[in-house]
Amino acid sequence: MELTNEQRTCLGLELIELAWERVEIPNNSVNPERSTGKDILFFDGDVLRKVIWLHDSGSFLEDSWYLKTRDNRTMIAPITAKGKPRRLNGVNIQRCTPRGMYFSFNGGHEQKGGVYLANYTTQRTFYSSEFAGIPSMDEEGLQKFLKQWAADTGADDLAEIQAFAGAKRRRCKYREGDFFRFKYDRRSYGYGRILLDVRQFIKNGGKFWNILMGKPLCVSICHIVTEDPDVSIDRLQTLSSCPSEYMMDNHFYYGEYEIIGNAPLPEDPDAIDYPVMYGRSISGLDPDKICYCRGKDYREIPLDAEKLLQKDFKKNGIGYWPHINKTLVLECIKAGSNEPFWNKEPKNSCTYDLRNPAYKKELEYVQEQMGIC
Repeated sequence: MELTNEQRTCLGLELIELAWERVEIPNNSVNPERSTGKDILFFDGDVLRKVIWLHDSGSFLEDSWYLKTRDNRTMIAPITAKGKPRRLNGVNIQRCTPRGMYFSFNGGHEQKGGVYLANYTTQRTFYSSEFAGIPSMDEEGLQKFLKQWAADTGADDLAEIQAFAGAKRRRCKYREGDFFRFKYDRRSYGYGRILLDVRQFIKNGGKFWNILMGKPLCVSICHIVTEDPDVSIDRLQTLSSCPSEYMMDNHFYYGEYEIIGNAPLPEDPDAIDYPVMYGRSISGLDPDKICYCRGKDYREIPLDAEKLLQKDFKKNGIGYWPHINKTLVLECIKAGSNEPFWNKEPKNSCTYDLRNPAYKKELEYVQEQMGIC
């Protein structure tokens, strides 16, 4: 399927002009017979302005470009004087940098998936159906979603998404103890707190089991879903939180998660909910030891004569998002506990978490083994 210009307006996407020429090519230009979809290119003269990447399953991505072409649109013109032209095909297009808003759908008539609306230029996300807690949908479900999206879009919403689409990239600062605000969907806000800046902690001389990719932050998400964008820090400090997680700093650095204030963290580290990382060292130079890390508390013991738990509790997976969504947080609020978090499906984020109540005996064993009272 393809979007209409009316839908693009509601989504903040660049419109397709009548003067643009549409060209379809197979998504496998080397062996067209092996293609699993097609790429639809839109040209304004010799400038490539938009591409719709369609898969046979029904999934698609629509994004915008400004790529100059040459030789009857068969080659991508070099950007610099020293650059070389490259053949115009899907692979080489994706090696270039898109711009502005894009919309993707990873479902279709053969599978169910979600929608994602974001901005390449600002590196910020406007909407994720997964984060909003919307169940996966097929192509028919997508059409219903788009119809409802348009019906819910008023003048203020159009102004908001156009401002988002035209925004410039930001680079923001953050620190431990910061409270932040984010959006689950178009109307609902969530709040959380930064509990640990791993890179800054190590830079200041702290010892940490540094097996996390990127620039990791330990964050907790509060038990609150609200349309109020101005919840006070005083109130946030009274709320329960989902189990903390490590995530990369991108959403903070680019301002998607807005810092709204700061307060000192508790002096007692036991009063702070840090993830527990435990397992055998992954260092090829020093593998014969067992490592333990909980926040700013790092310990290690020789592997000799020590029993290492067979299950992997290193918990070194990390992503751009916390493993929660609007629906899950609402369930935790209703239950008055984090039981829905620990019982959620799929359980990939809590299967290897020693804080999980299911691993009470394992946690007690680890604490005794590592000399933790």
